[in-house]
Amino acid sequence: MTTTPHRARVQPIILSGYRGAPTPGTVTIAEFTGEQRLKRGLAALGKWWGVALVAVFIPVAHFVLVPSFLLYGAAQCVQRLGTAELVTQARGVCPDCGTVQDLELAARWRAPQPVTCQQCHRGLRLVLPA
Repeated sequence: MTTTPHRARVQPIILSGYRGAPTPGTVTIAEFTGEQRLKRGLAALGKWWGVALVAVFIPVAHFVLVPSFLLYGAAQCVQRLGTAELVTQARGVCPDCGTVQDLELAARWRAPQPVTCQQCHRGLRLVLPA
């Protein structure tokens, strides 16, 4: 079950590297209401507890799998309840090699944040403009 975000906003960012001038980029951030966060949390809980129910029928392994899936489902529920903002897309230009690319960011939005160029594999720093 996918919950559509209440609204999304586009945040300008700056990427800085080892050499060259910092370059611009954008991050699209989905914002969830309290009701949407509850739905997302319960969906994760139901999914992993359903997997735990199926794992009951696996001989011997169910002693480890069932408790693990139950705990993981609870952890996912708590995490999704606390996630008010989620990055859905990040795009920018590497200041070192000039490649325009989609950036892989951590699930929880924060700035500054380290990222890696997919072309030259150099470490970059994502920051908000001043």
